[in-house]
Amino acid sequence: MGKNTKIAWAHHTFNPWYGCQRVGPGCDHCYAEAWAKRYKAVEWGSSTLRQLSSPANWKTPIAWNNAAGRKGTRYRVFCASLADVFDNEAPIKWRMNLFSLIAASAST
Repeated sequence: MGKNTKIAWAHHTFNPWYGCQRVGPGCDHCYAEAWAKRYKAVEWGSSTLRQLSSPANWKTPIAWNNAAGRKGTRYRVFCASLADVFDNEAPIKWRMNLFSLIAASAST
C-alpha cells in the first residue's frame, strides 16, 4: 500500500481529472460520485464540466516512477479513480495528455 492510498493492490492513485456520468446499472453504487457529493469537489453527471487536476499533480506519476526505478521495482498506480478515462464529455486533449504521460512513465 502506498503513501497516498489505502487501496491494498495499489501503491498510488492518480486522478488526471475529476467527474463522470452514469452510463448504466454498474454506476448505481459509484463510490466516486458519492465522494464528489460528500466533499462538493465537482458536479457529477451528464453535461457537467470535468475538472482537470493541477499541473503539479500531473508530474507525480513520473516522480513515482523514478523513485520506483531507484528501488528496482514498479509501482502500481490506480489511474482515474474519480473519473472515467473514456468519458465522452472529458476533453480529448486531456485523454491524449494522459496517454502520453502513461507512455512516458512506462519507458523510464
